[in-house]
Amino acid sequence: MFNRLFKSTPEPKDGLLQAQREALVDLLNYCMFADKLVTISESRFVAAKVEELNRDPKMPFDYYQNKSIGAARAALDKPEAKKIFFGSVHQRLATPEVRNRAFTLCQKLFLADGIKRDSESAVQVEIRQTLHIAQ
Repeated sequence: MFNRLFKSTPEPKDGLLQAQREALVDLLNYCMFADKLVTISESRFVAAKVEELNRDPKMPFDYYQNKSIGAARAALDKPEAKKIFFGSVHQRLATPEVRNRAFTLCQKLFLADGIKRDSESAVQVEIRQTLHIAQ
């Protein structure tokens, strides 16, 4: 699903570092699983939005994707894992510009299936607080 996020090119044109791309994947996975329902429209949204991003050719995407999904699910299930997860995401999305970009993607992802559930609204608040995004 996120394979396009990690396409290999010699010179990244997305303006992001690999750690920032990975943090975006983590955050999008977290958002996808927030309502316990992953829809085709959410998958298509993510694929379309990340098409332009590049990857480090030394990092196999499948390995990272599995790791990311596991971390996102653990964060949704365990408060201690959530604290570590959000701390890591915040650190890797090191600038306000990149944090705003990530938050905007999450907001759009929540609306991709046409229904914004209460669980997604709660996650949006968590992400806003974690990334220090002003209202």
